[in-house]
Amino acid sequence: RGLLSARGSVMAKELPPYVPNFLRAVEWICVHTGGRAVIDAIENNLSLPSHYLEPSRLSLYRYGNVSSASIWYELELVAEYGSMCGAQREGGAMPPDGKERRLRKGDRIWQIAFGSGFKCNSAVWKCLKNH
Repeated sequence: RGLLSARGSVMAKELPPYVPNFLRAVEWICVHTGGRAVIDAIENNLSLPSHYLEPSRLSLYRYGNVSSASIWYELELVAEYGSMCGAQREGGAMPPDGKERRLRKGDRIWQIAFGSGFKCNSAVWKCLKNH
């Protein structure tokens, strides 16, 4: 038994964690703007291109940390600017040329919010009209 548990821990250190490609399931992501570190951690841990979290960064830049309510501000920014939110602030990340887009009918938006302690909630919405 000791050999198996030691071997299991060695294997766990050798294998990287599996991170699904969330961009196959959703087109937009709105992350609670608890601060720049929160947005950076989500971006890094979910292996997201930096321009995907520009609505979150722009919301933090414009409105500050408004807690989990920020996901609604971000949804409005997505509807207004699409993937070009980075152009609205200095140093903002932009999508690669030719990948600019607006919110379209059928797009899915993933909202992720955090509360105090270990509280976390998310919702996926489907867009009903083009913006």
